[in-house]
Amino acid sequence: MTNLTQKLVIGGAALVVGLVAGWAIHGVAGYNTATQAMTSYDSWRLACPAAMQKDAGCEIVQDIQDNQSHSEVARIAIGKPPGGKTTLDITMPLGVALEPGIGIRFGTDPKEPLRTEKYRTCTQQGCIVDIVIDDKHQAKLNDGKDGQLLFAGVTDGKPIAIPISLKGYAAAARAYDSSEAKRSSWFWRMWS
Repeated sequence: MTNLTQKLVIGGAALVVGLVAGWAIHGVAGYNTATQAMTSYDSWRLACPAAMQKDAGCEIVQDIQDNQSHSEVARIAIGKPPGGKTTLDITMPLGVALEPGIGIRFGTDPKEPLRTEKYRTCTQQGCIVDIVIDDKHQAKLNDGKDGQLLFAGVTDGKPIAIPISLKGYAAAARAYDSSEAKRSSWFWRMWS
């Protein structure tokens, strides 16, 4: 190997090492552990608390609004509590019939079975249903076919169907996985 070739190889290696070190330092210096983040993905948004909140996690959220009054009809949040399983939390406004619970279906096939769940509790924000997402329902979410949320009103008890859009869910889920991996990484925890 000639002297010029050695110098070029050493210079190239030093350049690569410098670029990698600069990229890593920029990432660490730009990671603000006190900042909350919210990013929109069509019908969904990713909401992450500050990294300093070690026992809180990110959520993928959709607020479903009434087309006429533009008031919130339901709130859907998907997240994974620390040490728990991925859960779909649905918050309905007060004034729903509690006994029949809530039904949820994804896809356009009317023969698709309706998953029904009971309300866990009611708070000032509304009545809450927690649904653990198993592999079958995760596959339905990943398929990207819109769904329906069915509930009964208090006045007449008739089922009311609300459309659930999965537009943007796949991108929000990828961002969620990336954000949660970063939040739980020992490297990033070292800086929080």
